[in-house]
Parts: sequence; C-alpha cells; structure tokens
Amino acid sequence: MTFYLDIILVENMIMNYIILFATGIIIRIKLKQIRLLLASLLGSIYAIMSYISSIGIYLNQITKIVLSVAMVYIAFCPSNFKRLVKELLIFYLTSFCFGGAAFYLLYYIKPSQINNTNVILTGSYPIKIAILGGILGFIVIYLSFKIVKSKINKNTIYYNVEIAINNKNCMVRTILDTGNLLVEPITLSPVIIIEKTAIEKLISKDIINCLLEVINSNNFENIPEDIRMKCRFIPYSSIGKNNGMIIGIKPDYVKIYDEDVYTTRNDVIIGISNHVLSKNGTYSGLIGLECLNNEIEKNINYKESVK
Repeated sequence: MTFYLDIILVENMIMNYIILFATGIIIRIKLKQIRLLLASLLGSIYAIMSYISSIGIYLNQITKIVLSVAMVYIAFCPSNFKRLVKELLIFYLTSFCFGGAAFYLLYYIKPSQINNTNVILTGSYPIKIAILGGILGFIVIYLSFKIVKSKINKNTIYYNVEIAINNKNCMVRTILDTGNLLVEPITLSPVIIIEKTAIEKLISKDIINCLLEVINSNNFENIPEDIRMKCRFIPYSSIGKNNGMIIGIKPDYVKIYDEDVYTTRNDVIIGISNHVLSKNGTYSGLIGLECLNNEIEKNINYKESVK
C-alpha cells in the first residue's frame, strides 16, 4: 500500500490542532496560534515516524507520554507542574473522546477500507471523515463539560436552610456568598442574610417592619417580649456605606441542607434584609462560608427528616 507522507502530515496536523484547540477552550486559556501549530507539527512528525520506522522506541508508551507532555507544554506553556498535569489530563480526555468519535465514523461509513499498520489505522478514507470525527468529538466533550460544570455549580452554591423561631419553621433557599463575613459582634456568631418576606411565616409582617425601624428609632415598644429577647444589632460595611447596621434575630436553630444531609446550627444569627436579594427569585438569602465550616450535627438523611 502506498502512503503519502504529505497527506499524513496534513491530516495529523489538522487533528492535533483540533484536539489542542478544544483542550484550550475547555481549560479556558488564551490560545496562541503559533504554539498550537508547532505542537500539532510535533505530533504529526511522530505519526510519520510511526509509519516509516519499525524501531520500537517510536511505539513505546513512555515515548508517547513524553510526546504528549511536550505537545501540551508547547501549546499552553503551563506556569507550574500542577497546571501541566491538569492540562495533560484534559488533553488525554479530549483525545479519547475525539478518537472514539472518529473510530465510530470510520468503521460505520467505510469499514472495508481500514487497515491496521504498526498499531495505527490506515486507509484511503477521506480527510473529511477524520475532521468530522474531531468536530463531533469536540461538540460532545464541550457539552459534557458544560453540563457537568453547571450541575456542580448548582449543587455547591445553593443551600436550603430551615429556620425555626418560637416553634415555627420555614425553608429558605440561600446562595453561597463568600463575601458574607458578617458576625454578631458579641458572640461572633455567623450571620445568614434573609429577605424579610421569606420569614413572614415565622414573624408577622408588622413585627418585621417594627424590627427594621428599631435601627433608626431604637424603640422596642411594639415588639413582643419573646422576639425582643432574640434581637441582635449587626454592624456592617459595604460599598457606599461604611457604618451600616442591620437587625438580627437569634433563631431556635437552623438546619443547612446539602443534598441528602443537613447540618444543625444553634449559633447562627438571621439578619433581616429590607431588600430583594435575587431579581428572578432564585434565592432569598445569603449564606457565608463560616456557616458551612463548623458543623455540629451531620449525616442525617434528608428524606427521613422530611417524613
């Protein structure tokens, strides 16, 4: 069988370029075309050597790994070893996905024209099949990463919080806010910010409005004794407001749900917000990392608690 080295070079360069380009897109790195082309050329030269040489070193697994490392380093110039390993793993994952897509197309469309030479598939298949396989592989792996990332993000930033006050409880959806470092100044208890409308099942709307007015008037006259004893003043600073103050309530407890388990906290303060926290109503509270780090009770099945 006659092999045209120039065609092999071009085909492999295109496939290597697509794989490296897809890897760069997935890891979100600024791509430099000259680096991608040089790395693709290196991989193509190796492919040609595999065709024309029977020396074992060219097919040695260690050599292939070294080649992969060199291609990734040339293409992306990682700043440290940890980043190099990450980019190398994504490169391998992308290559496997592309290879699977290409093999499927090659065997499905033209199985009779595929030959096995030196553990390399060869044949008179058109280059468009290989490119199409690369594009298909890119679409599959890109969508997969997007779906997985979306799922991870949703699972890690949203927390359902059950709040109990005076033997009443309600469930509030909160979002993780790493900038929420609020603590009650005396006990240093962490603060969860909750919209006032989200806790109206626990405290009447009139009492909540009175609580919000306490900050300016310092008048507790219209607030019931059981609620008054739970009140806390929490200072805060934000953009445009250096010495702000919000009113807080000490709940009986809060339960922070994470998938099928929850953590019970008795040392948390509920800060009442007079503002809407989410424009689309996705969440009604802001929870800080401090509320998630110090666990008191855990590993209780969520389904059992609902029952």
